Amino acid sequence: MNTTPPNPAHGGAPGGWSMPEPVFKKTSGYLPQGYEKKFLEDEIKTDAGDDASTASMPKPVDLADVEPQPEIAELITEAPTIAASETKPEKGGAMKVIFSLFGILVAIGLVLIFIAVVYYLFMMPSPSSTF
Repeated sequence: MNTTPPNPAHGGAPGGWSMPEPVFKKTSGYLPQGYEKKFLEDEIKTDAGDDASTASMPKPVDLADVEPQPEIAELITEAPTIAASETKPEKGGAMKVIFSLFGILVAIGLVLIFIAVVYYLFMMPSPSSTF
């Protein structure tokens, strides 16, 4: 069973919106007048400048001119030593104890508040049952 209503007839309702017809633009395939003179001459001038700049580049080095590189094992004469880590004396031992106690008291307080809220919402007897 088809429950969707039929589509209205195409043809554009008077006074309603309809999509405009598409416009296909066509060109002759030729460049505008004067385009070649203006832009192509500039490209030719810049291309000639590129050729002149490559002439001043140095000649690449031949592989025969390169000296052999030493091995890394030859460069290292001693084994690297690992410095012993120095321990610094602890400072503020009293402050650590105070903050630890304060943190424990805050945690106990939060647990007690949670238990009180759970008791009040779920376990407390209703006032009407006491009469």
